[in-house]
Amino acid sequence: MRRYTGCIDSRLLQSLADNASRIPLFRWTLNRVYRRRFNNATGRQRLFRGIYPDFVTASQDIPRHRLRGYDNEASAALLAHHRLRIFPFDYPVMFWLQKLLPECQMLFDFGGNVGISYFGYRRYLQYAPALTWLIYDVDAVVAAGEQIARAECAANLKFTTSLAELSRADLLLAAGSLQFIEEPLATLRSVPRLPRHVLLNKLPVGALPAATTLHNMGSALCPYRLFNRKQFVEGVLGLGYELVDEWANPDLGLQIPFFPERSLRAYTGFYFRRPD
Repeated sequence: MRRYTGCIDSRLLQSLADNASRIPLFRWTLNRVYRRRFNNATGRQRLFRGIYPDFVTASQDIPRHRLRGYDNEASAALLAHHRLRIFPFDYPVMFWLQKLLPECQMLFDFGGNVGISYFGYRRYLQYAPALTWLIYDVDAVVAAGEQIARAECAANLKFTTSLAELSRADLLLAAGSLQFIEEPLATLRSVPRLPRHVLLNKLPVGALPAATTLHNMGSALCPYRLFNRKQFVEGVLGLGYELVDEWANPDLGLQIPFFPERSLRAYTGFYFRRPD
């Protein structure tokens, strides 16, 4: 007889978990099933598990046999194919870049992977010859990105593993990357001079207090930050910015089995600007 617990579809398990979460015995049993599936799932995955107080506690719950984060070859190559297309959640960012890029000499792409946004957007936006699109990421991603940039003759595209150049940038772009850092605003506060324009996209923000979950992206597992919207926005305003625009990413949401209150129907994007 086939062991059914090893092959329950994640969507079915999510539904079962939400419906049975108030029954202790069912919750305990389903949690064990999901934990096993989460820890061992590979390939094309986008799974979440648990609520933790911080990144350290979440990291301690990652099995030893699994890779962690993006600083490895498997994770570095994971999203490379996304550079070949754009998604509905890209359009608000493209709208603002169309207006801002003509006066921009350096765009600092925080966690920009191998150039996903750069390559996807260049089919629709004009990049000035003098523009530097600088991607900040981990070593493995930078190595893969530089190889792709050379192969595709992307002269505007550069890579770095240091925040040093952020002080020279005119625009900071972070699309789906800040949640991989426990305290991204503290990181930004450490920079002597921040860009005038800040475009943030694909952020998991909600009304509940900030917390951490675990994310299985198929190639590896990693802690993943869930932001409180009010706290996050006030934190950015405290850096000297004003909120110009905010939008929903209805095509990108989040579900954490056994924690339905943490589900997000849509991620969020923001445009902040430092006043003249």
